[in-house]
Amino acid sequence: MLFNYTIQNWNDWGKVFQSIEGFTPLVREIFRREKLQFSSLENLTPGTNAVFRVGNYVVKIFAPKESGLNSQADYLNESAVCGALTELRIPTPRLIACGSEQDRYLFYYIITEYYSGVEAGTWLEKVTSSQQEVFVERLRELLKKLNQPAQRLIPPVDLLGRALDNPRLERLPEILRTEMTERAANLDLTDAVLVHGDLTGENILVDEGGSPVIIDCADACLAPWWYELAPLVFELFHCRKDLLRMFVGTDSEEFVERVLDAVCIHDFGANMLWDLAEREKVPCFSRLAEVRDFLLDQVCG
Repeated sequence: MLFNYTIQNWNDWGKVFQSIEGFTPLVREIFRREKLQFSSLENLTPGTNAVFRVGNYVVKIFAPKESGLNSQADYLNESAVCGALTELRIPTPRLIACGSEQDRYLFYYIITEYYSGVEAGTWLEKVTSSQQEVFVERLRELLKKLNQPAQRLIPPVDLLGRALDNPRLERLPEILRTEMTERAANLDLTDAVLVHGDLTGENILVDEGGSPVIIDCADACLAPWWYELAPLVFELFHCRKDLLRMFVGTDSEEFVERVLDAVCIHDFGANMLWDLAEREKVPCFSRLAEVRDFLLDQVCG
């Protein structure tokens, strides 16, 4: 066996998914099969799957089904979207190889070029206002290219069903949970386009010219364009007034309403609200009206 750890649940996977020692034999064999030059593994920013730098490449090993995740669906989704971004001329690391390796478990993998850009979350904290403005404008242009109809690219996701039966809501106050599910149930989700779905400070890199480069398409799906706003506002911009006002445009109130829609339907919307309260060192919001007032103040106040 190349992989010698036992995976029976999510906790088991969480203990080993960043282990260089544990994954080196498996990755070495994958690189041998793909006829790629192998070198030692290096850890990258942790996420859900096992992701390592290997010389000029990045390899992602998807969590096996024994962890509790539907790894095959995630693999098929990401490999398809990664190729589509290249065709759309959206800056993203080129897909080099993808496939599966049957070992102790069935591991799906994707190998892309390694891109040496800076994570956008870190970069935005250190650069000048003019550099931020250039980045934000280029991000807006990139989203126009990305958020296009793509019905045959990946299977549709039941966004509403997922939102109404989302266990992450349990951490929120009861009234807020109820309001979020009621709002989600009344949303028009028919005008679906391709969305990345996880445009956070870790999943956008910045090149030497200050332009965004998209990575990690595992959460891409078909959804209304405004689905992108939840991670952008809460996890990329961290609700900062200066960055939001650069991005919003003219109709601030309409923008805030679309952000509320996105938070209510997004798979990780509840976590975004919880994490925001922790960053701001305030109690968690108890109603959607409080979230609306907070966002309006950041955008207009």
